[in-house]
Amino acid sequence: MRLKEARQIFKAFSDDTRLRIFNLLNAQDLAVKEIFQILNRNQSIISKHLTRLRLTGIVGDRRKGVNVYYYLIRSKDRSHDRLVKAITDGLSGLEVFKDDLRRMRELKKKRRMQ
Repeated sequence: MRLKEARQIFKAFSDDTRLRIFNLLNAQDLAVKEIFQILNRNQSIISKHLTRLRLTGIVGDRRKGVNVYYYLIRSKDRSHDRLVKAITDGLSGLEVFKDDLRRMRELKKKRRMQ
């Protein structure tokens, strides 16, 4: 990994919403609709942040019917993966991250019961 790539990763993570999205995607792939429901944010705001993460090469997307699902890209570059893992591990204990994951599990459970 070059210094420019590391800087881009840090820039991508310089926003609370992008960090929260990353935390969710670290747990599982999610549709845009699920992300904005979990984070209680406007869909256009979530889409803007997902675009930034996608352009940085941190997340990817795939279409399934009318839904677009986002997932974390696992890099072949070991330095990239170590940097992303350090950020993930370092922030995993934050209460807001734990609350987001709890809401994600509740949303998934509610959908399965319908």
